Amino acid sequence: MTNILLHVEPMLWGACLWYWLWTLGAFLLGSLLTWWLTRGDDVDVAAIEADRDRYHKAATKWETDYQSLKYQLEEAQKAEADYRARLSACESDNHALRLAATTPAVVPAPVDTGKLGISSGGGDGDTSIYAGMFSNDNFQIIEGVGPKVNQVLIDAGYKTWDDLAAADSADLRRHLDEAGKKFSLCDPTSWPHQAKLAAAGDWEELIRYQKFTDAGRETVGDFETDSKFEKLAAKKLGFSSSNPNDLKIVEGVGPKIEGLLKDGGINTWAELAATDVDRIQEILDAAGPRYKLAVPRTWPQQAGLAAAGKWAELKALQDQLQAGK
Repeated sequence: MTNILLHVEPMLWGACLWYWLWTLGAFLLGSLLTWWLTRGDDVDVAAIEADRDRYHKAATKWETDYQSLKYQLEEAQKAEADYRARLSACESDNHALRLAATTPAVVPAPVDTGKLGISSGGGDGDTSIYAGMFSNDNFQIIEGVGPKVNQVLIDAGYKTWDDLAAADSADLRRHLDEAGKKFSLCDPTSWPHQAKLAAAGDWEELIRYQKFTDAGRETVGDFETDSKFEKLAAKKLGFSSSNPNDLKIVEGVGPKIEGLLKDGGINTWAELAATDVDRIQEILDAAGPRYKLAVPRTWPQQAGLAAAGKWAELKALQDQLQAGK
């Protein structure tokens, strides 16, 4: 028995020694990690905060630069869209000229203004399609004159376009001032000239002049704004929409064909005007035999007139067509 204990005791002492060595090592390692993680005196908090502020400032600058570049990109895209629209208008005019040179001319028939529900008025001997479209006491055809201003002019004694044509802009300004502060932004400088053109039945010149003005102010015109008279006349002529995406304004184009054209990438009057008739026919043919009776020969021409705001010419052309043929 004694011999057995003598042999076991050294083994036990050896095991205990390794146990204490491992325990001491774990303790020292834990102490080292604790010291490393909690050595607050050695951490430079000010430096970390300075780095944070520097990164935040840099990020703010990057965000500002990004917003600036985004704005510049949007403006460039708007300018590109404007140039594309102008290019489409030019292509439309070119296509209309080529079409006119290769197809028999359509002679517009006189428009029955009675059927259009319009009254008589305008210059003597005026044979324009606009003749008699508005009564000569309607001042709202003048750029810068709305319903309320129209009533102010009537209350001031101006009954016809001739009366307004003979008015002095200073007197008009006085009447507007007397009517209240809400009319302070109105600029009547061009109103007598517009009324003179209307009284003379010089509608094309009135349209051209209104495209030059901006809300009746000729000092800021650029020939890019729409003509108020032209838009009102379009409604009188039966064109219910001035939305360039409304392809149904073209005689022969209904809702289903409009959907086909837009699916084919033709979304606006200008785009339709610039599209070759053969391409339109391909779209119709691909849609099936139900569209075989559609004849798109004049669709680009009609769309070009709509895109150019030539409503009188479009009306005269459509009066000669049946379903766009």
